[in-house]
Amino acid sequence: MAGIPDLAWQLVRAAVLADRRAGASWEQIGAGLGVSAEAARSRFGRTRSTARANRNG
Repeated sequence: MAGIPDLAWQLVRAAVLADRRAGASWEQIGAGLGVSAEAARSRFGRTRSTARANRNG
């Protein structure tokens, strides 16, 4: 069973992916998370490829 922190992380990842698909910049996403664009990109930049791998895997 996933704990609350794991579920929260999954929710944030899903929101970042949705924002990127909707055309949001890393700067906008970072601002929403309270981090820099570079920090957001570093932390979530592979979200799209990870999601694609999960669908194919």
